[in-house]
Amino acid sequence: MILEPRIFKYLKDDKSILEVDGLEQLAADRQLAAYRHDGFWQCMDTKRDKLLLEKMWASGKPEWKTW
Repeated sequence: MILEPRIFKYLKDDKSILEVDGLEQLAADRQLAAYRHDGFWQCMDTKRDKLLLEKMWASGKPEWKTW
């Protein structure tokens, strides 16, 4: 997700919820866009995700490495 600094005008304080206070209002203001990515993608939200990606990298052939 890529956001411009203007996102903060939609978030009132530390209790604001991005998906509710930010993204819903951006959608209502027609300021939300999407990009279809057909390549490799794996989230890294948890330690389990991090370890999985590190294991893929250590294999020497991670799917995202194109060089």
